[in-house]
Amino acid sequence: MSFIAVKTSIFRKIALSIWGGGGDPSVYGFLEVDVSHLNLTSSPMPLVIKGLSEVMKKHQELNFVVRFGRLYRRKNINISVMVNILENGKHDLSFLTLRDVDRMDLAEIEARVSHAAKQIRDRNDPHLGFALRLIDRLPRSFTKLFLHAYTFITHDLNLNLSGLRLPKDPFGSVIVTNVGSLGIKKALVPLVPLTRAGLLISLGQISEEAIVINHKIEIRKIMHIGVTFDHRLFDGAQAAAMIRDFEIFLQSKK
Repeated sequence: MSFIAVKTSIFRKIALSIWGGGGDPSVYGFLEVDVSHLNLTSSPMPLVIKGLSEVMKKHQELNFVVRFGRLYRRKNINISVMVNILENGKHDLSFLTLRDVDRMDLAEIEARVSHAAKQIRDRNDPHLGFALRLIDRLPRSFTKLFLHAYTFITHDLNLNLSGLRLPKDPFGSVIVTNVGSLGIKKALVPLVPLTRAGLLISLGQISEEAIVINHKIEIRKIMHIGVTFDHRLFDGAQAAAMIRDFEIFLQSKK
């Protein structure tokens, strides 16, 4: 078993009932982080992933998945990253997933992201490659049916299809996308129901901005982070605690 059943609060029970049959439980927000103190010579992605893993480890009540209208806590902390693929002038998207990412240090996260992203762009993805090739061959009318069946079997029934080269819980708890690499300053991304990920993070392009510090205007490097979370899994108070701990983590780094 990859999931543990948990007792829910009254609000959570209501939320699961309200959005159990449809609707959109998304909550959106922006986080502006001063990263002037960081010596960022490359993408901030590994540092953000490490921070998220530490926060998820501390706040295990955020590491949930919904199965048959009930909340189950994941036993592992897995974070996936969206990978942009540019081939013959056309763009496509895929994912890489870091499993048990809370056990990795920053250097290992950076190395694994770099290696997995290269495999994906070389069309040699060991994680989702088979599933994506299968989807590519399916008639469009069968794609939705396949995706719903896959997520029902692996999440709701909690069955392991890895023997069929279909990964279990392929997206984990959190999905991160670096829209800043595309020159986008800030963005909000939607929840993707089939992934069963309750938190999506978009990293915007870091820019120099004028902000007020101690009643004085200073120029600082600001990273805009878009946050989308599933209101069935956690609420504003929990999100606020997570954001505070994430900011403390970043401020502790050099």
